[in-house]
Amino acid sequence: MPREHGIGVLLDRHDVGGGLIRHEIEPPAGFIGSYQLPGQYVSLELWEKHTYFVLAGEPGSKSWEVLVRAGGDVADALLALPTGEPLKVSAALGHGFPMEEAARRKLFVLAAGSGVAAIRPVVAARVRAGLAASTEVFLGVRSRADVPLVEELAMRRSEGVGVTVCLSRDTDGGVGAATGYVQDVLRERATERPESVKGAMLFAAGASAMVDGVKHVARRLGLPEADVRTNY
Repeated sequence: MPREHGIGVLLDRHDVGGGLIRHEIEPPAGFIGSYQLPGQYVSLELWEKHTYFVLAGEPGSKSWEVLVRAGGDVADALLALPTGEPLKVSAALGHGFPMEEAARRKLFVLAAGSGVAAIRPVVAARVRAGLAASTEVFLGVRSRADVPLVEELAMRRSEGVGVTVCLSRDTDGGVGAATGYVQDVLRERATERPESVKGAMLFAAGASAMVDGVKHVARRLGLPEADVRTNY
């Protein structure tokens, strides 16, 4: 458990699709500077229980964003909390993703479900740095109906980011979609176009089964272990 929580305020919330609700939180003033790299996370405490949420907004913002799905004491408490109410918030935690190390390389950004929170600031930073064309996103969901942030993903495509939605249940997801788990789609893509992964880094966020699968595929592709990074 983090050593210290301060008092923050729930500013706003919006449904972003796929069963996820974006919450905007004003963190304690002294904690703002702790969020330095995409992939860091925060502990929120309500009802005397706490859990961790990946920060979904960009480092340096005066407000923090988290994506919340119903299920679990703290998630349900946060979903029920009226805007303007206080909650306990930790400083940003974790080492995040090594953005500078990936700056001159092709980057695959892989996430499943609510792991999309971790990749949002990664992709935003890559676009801002002029690296959209060397950034590929693989987002795993069960079906097309579970895709969050649809308009944002479309915007990233228009900016030059490669976006593939990986559907584990649907077999016909339309343009920009592939059938299978994230790691399986990555393997198929690399088999078809081995040059696409040569020299690339992989950032992975989501369930441990997906992350472990990505690491396994990377080993089979001959990618160095150090080039596959998680946010924890």
